Amino acid sequence: MTRPQHVTSIRGIRYRLGNELGRGGQGAVFAVEGERLAVKLLHGHSAHLRERLRDQLAMVARLPLEGLAVAHPIDQLRPPHVGYVMELFTGMASLRSLLQPPKDVDSVTQWYIDGGGLGRRLRLLAHIAQAISALHGRALVYTDLSPHNVFVSESTSDREVRLIDLDNLHAATTAGRSVYTPRYGAPEIVRRTGLPSTLADAHAFAVLTFETLALAHPLLGDAVRDGEPALEERALAGELPWIDAPDDDGNRSSDGIPRELVLSAVLQRDFQTAFGRGLSNPEERPGMATWAEHLHRAADRTITCPSCGGSYFVNRGACPWCDEKRPDCVVARATLWDPCRRRTTEAGGIEARPGLVAQADGKARVMEQVVISEGHSIKLTERITHGALGDTPTLAAEFAPGRIVLAPVSEVPMRLVSLGGKIDRELEQRVDVPIGHRREGWRIHFGPSDRLHRVIHFDLFRGTA
Repeated sequence: MTRPQHVTSIRGIRYRLGNELGRGGQGAVFAVEGERLAVKLLHGHSAHLRERLRDQLAMVARLPLEGLAVAHPIDQLRPPHVGYVMELFTGMASLRSLLQPPKDVDSVTQWYIDGGGLGRRLRLLAHIAQAISALHGRALVYTDLSPHNVFVSESTSDREVRLIDLDNLHAATTAGRSVYTPRYGAPEIVRRTGLPSTLADAHAFAVLTFETLALAHPLLGDAVRDGEPALEERALAGELPWIDAPDDDGNRSSDGIPRELVLSAVLQRDFQTAFGRGLSNPEERPGMATWAEHLHRAADRTITCPSCGGSYFVNRGACPWCDEKRPDCVVARATLWDPCRRRTTEAGGIEARPGLVAQADGKARVMEQVVISEGHSIKLTERITHGALGDTPTLAAEFAPGRIVLAPVSEVPMRLVSLGGKIDRELEQRVDVPIGHRREGWRIHFGPSDRLHRVIHFDLFRGTA
């Protein structure tokens, strides 16, 4: 595709094209200079292609996309170009920038860390999963999911995501065209035995997630890479074992990062399901809501190394990137508080007494837990404090030496209670509470005191000597 310097919309607005942001099988996406916009140019100039695009954009305009993390089409291009103008925040880049290091990079490890490390990748992927899940929840199929049409914030301190390329979006109840980017199509689409579906979207997401975290394609091992092109076709059609198949090493890969460093145990099981039974049986694949939940939980359990800045799972005794011993951190645990919990008295009777909801072993049932590295702050969202969907922040928490700094960031009522109950008050402004000794335990109650609600506990997790 020859890149023009300018394009004009059907409304007569002239746009100057900037940097190329991404390229896929159907065309390329370019930034618009001086605007929070992008232009997608499609291959081909036929009247049929133009008419199909016009109909597709008109259909997309009628879809329920309000509040979704998608780049809304604004205008179609005037001949001789075929394409459209879309919304796009400035300072965003294709997800491809996080899963393929440049050929001239000196250290892949440092490049991985400089991109935000494991923790940021997990969080971005969780947000992408939420965006796709929201589409599916409105009975829509994305169809052509790949790193080329997912955009993320360039700044490592931001977590914004946007799905572009809505020209392939369609209702789940209607048959859509089998459009896909090579290496990301579901096996049934590659074999032409199935149609685009939410489960085909789930396969594409699993592939790009594995690549982003482990830097290896899950279906293309060494034998496929070094073999004939027909072998790659078979692998992508689901006819070969995936690279980490537990009982078949015929397609192992020497590429990528050791899985135990970047995948939680739950994520490893999800990938085994997605690329094991899920290759031949789409119904077995984890859905987008499951991916979002498990990716968020994995991100919640990462700690930042004070030496190299890399992030890793807190259950490791040392940083896998530089071998620095794990430092102290705070774990915020979400449990359930029952104001009418029943318990047996010494006399054998039953009484209702407020307390934590316990498991069969008598330990408090932990719903979620989030790690806070020393010198870092996080914002607990309603997902943690209320078990709700979405990313609305509720409470800011910072781990400073010897204390936790807490500050409400919403109007949601919350109560700060000390372990012995001597302090019990509404949390309405910033407060420092000591941490480090059992007698200095703290919890925050979210919700009416006379109803079942979540409680956040802050516990010091000692580093390794």
